[in-house]
Amino acid sequence: MTTQAILLEEPTQVRVADVELDGPGPGEVRVRMGATGVCHSDVGVYTGHLPTRRPIILGHEGAGTVVDVGAGVTHLEPGDRVALSWLVQCGQCTFCRGGQAFLCAQGRSQLGNNALPGRRLPARVDGVPVNQFCGLGTFAREVVVHAGSAIKVPSTLPMTTAALIGCGVVTGFGAAVNTARVRVGESVVVVGCGGVGLNAVQGARIAGATTIIAVDLHKDRLKIAADLGATHTLLSDDQVIEHIRELTGGLGADKVIEVAGRQATVNLAVRAARRGGDVSLVGAAPEVVIEDAFTEVIMAARAVRGCLYGSSDVQHDIPMLVDLYEQGHLRLDELVTRTYAFDEVQQAIEYCSGEQGARAVVILDESLEA
Repeated sequence: MTTQAILLEEPTQVRVADVELDGPGPGEVRVRMGATGVCHSDVGVYTGHLPTRRPIILGHEGAGTVVDVGAGVTHLEPGDRVALSWLVQCGQCTFCRGGQAFLCAQGRSQLGNNALPGRRLPARVDGVPVNQFCGLGTFAREVVVHAGSAIKVPSTLPMTTAALIGCGVVTGFGAAVNTARVRVGESVVVVGCGGVGLNAVQGARIAGATTIIAVDLHKDRLKIAADLGATHTLLSDDQVIEHIRELTGGLGADKVIEVAGRQATVNLAVRAARRGGDVSLVGAAPEVVIEDAFTEVIMAARAVRGCLYGSSDVQHDIPMLVDLYEQGHLRLDELVTRTYAFDEVQQAIEYCSGEQGARAVVILDESLEA
């Protein structure tokens, strides 16, 4: 069958392409996309900062409706609304069975190859197979993905809201609840308040933190953070560490979650934690290092840990997040600060790269706007 997708052939060069799409093979599903979020990782591939094989269909945060299932798929059927996860979890390996499904080797293979397991590429442009970012490629009218990437959600869940759950929401919320393990009464600093960081703020609030300090360079994002549960907001400047210590009894925070992924913000995050505190790194780029590790980590007995995908088991955590949303505890609609049409993807990417608002969402099914 033929569909359309946003194809990246060279850095910063995207176009709408006609795509020949296979039917779903064993263990796969075909999904008609309803909406997709634009994440900073998409921006990194778009600019070439994150190297990858091209041509590639961008997008890894989305939701849609199942239209066909392959052999052996029994947990989904046509008509199911699904949120897509970019980290497949097989459920059978040592990591999945040991409570660390986010480390599943099958998922890492899909992520690293930008293809379905087995390096299968079901989409072709002009007869040439094209990569799907994170094995999804959600900037498309329809996609074929591994059935483990499609998590069923209620049909009443707004498609634009469902689109955010599989990346920004599960990563940010999980960073606070699963990785940092925020406890009732603790103090938490969140460094970077884009789509992921704002959900870390919400996770800290729902976990019972009593002091939640949001740090960012942009006042509009800090306002959203305050609306979502931050008790204090700080513009990042030369005095931010002193301000954090003033708000935490002179000690620093029990838990710090770093999302921006820059050298300066990682340095800030480590110093913002109290002695014996915990630092969770969500967004650090390959070139980022821990500076003065002897003084700031060893002598201060701080724990620094990596956070992959919010340390989440998506088969459990995504339904849980939906429940929290439906009960009014987790606020997601407010995260959609701008929507774009399918042919406006480049503008959506530019909006995200400008660090504006919380999340841009591209509407792929125009009937949602009716």
